[in-house]
Amino acid sequence: MSSELQPAITLPAKPLFGVALGAPAAIAALWIAICQFGSWGENALGPGLLAIGVTAVVSVTVVVLLRPWKPRPILMWGGLLVAASASRVVGTIGVCLLLYSAARLPAGPLLIGALAGLVPVLIGETTIAARRFKREVH
Repeated sequence: MSSELQPAITLPAKPLFGVALGAPAAIAALWIAICQFGSWGENALGPGLLAIGVTAVVSVTVVVLLRPWKPRPILMWGGLLVAASASRVVGTIGVCLLLYSAARLPAGPLLIGALAGLVPVLIGETTIAARRFKREVH
C-alpha cells in the first residue's frame, strides 16, 4: 500500500505525555507505601525512586523524539512505536545499569523500580495508540 493511499494521522500528544509522567508518578507513590511496610524498607526507597524517575525522564524524552504531533502514514506509526518502546526499555535499563556500576546502588530496587515504572508506561502508550488507530480505521 503506497503512502498516498494511507491517511496521515497524528497521535494524541497530551495523553502520551500524561502516561509518560503519570504512570511513573503513580508507581512512585505506590513504591513509597510499599517501602514503609515491606522488608526492604528505607534501603530500597531511594534507589527505587531513582529508577522510577529515570523511567519518567526516558519516557518523556522518547515521546518528544517520537513527535506524535507530526502527521505520518498510519503504517509508519507501528514501526515508530515499536522502536520507541524498545528505546524506552533499553534507555531505562542502561541508565540504571550505569547507576548500579558507578554509584554502587543496590541492584534489586533499581531493577524492580525500573520495571515497575516501565510496564504501565508501555501499556498506556499501546492503549492510546490502539484507540487512535481504531478510530481512524472505523
